[in-house]
Amino acid sequence: MREKLITTLKEYKETYSLRLENHISKYEDYDEVHFINNELYLYQNCFSTANVIERRILEYNEDYDGYRNCYLNDFEFDEMNNEESTGRENYTVKDLIKNESKFLTDGYDLEICNQLTTSFLKIKSFLESKLLELESNGQKEMHTDKTLNWIGNQTDLMELIKALIENGNIEIKKGEQGKTIEIFSNFFNFPIKNPNKLIADLKIRNVESETLFLDQLKKSLFNYITREKKK
Repeated sequence: MREKLITTLKEYKETYSLRLENHISKYEDYDEVHFINNELYLYQNCFSTANVIERRILEYNEDYDGYRNCYLNDFEFDEMNNEESTGRENYTVKDLIKNESKFLTDGYDLEICNQLTTSFLKIKSFLESKLLELESNGQKEMHTDKTLNWIGNQTDLMELIKALIENGNIEIKKGEQGKTIEIFSNFFNFPIKNPNKLIADLKIRNVESETLFLDQLKKSLFNYITREKKK
């Protein structure tokens, strides 16, 4: 059974949770983001159906060749101009706005059209705010989940980052090394102050001290492998 089309923001807010619950129950991988994107598509179509305004079109036929003004919604206007629409007319909305007695406006009740487009825009704004909130919370959760705590000093971390960059393990564009270092800093939840100086210090290290931290990593991994082989 098709869900009732909600045409006012007040009623939409009141029924949002129930509509969301019904949507999620249809398939196990549906979530609120999927629901909102579906609703945005629906209400964009509703808006475009109700957005009836006087438009100037070019018409060719046996009796007339030239421009004329008529009342069309967005889909009808696209069709008249042979343009492909990204959505489709909502027939429930079409039934609400059609009134054959309104012959001066090509059978459309412009007052109802105005009421509906106003409400549909408000519903869309409500949904977009919900989506933005969800995406923002998702980014925060992602950041929290993927954040590790670096145990060590910033010189060691910089040595690791620079080694990965120079070895080609991390692809960066010219001039974006600083941005890459900042990403690592955030990922490891460890501030890297004055990275340019740290890199400069790496360049002037004494002979056989160039890769102190990497040598320590190599030794630790070698010891681990050796222990595991003995088990």
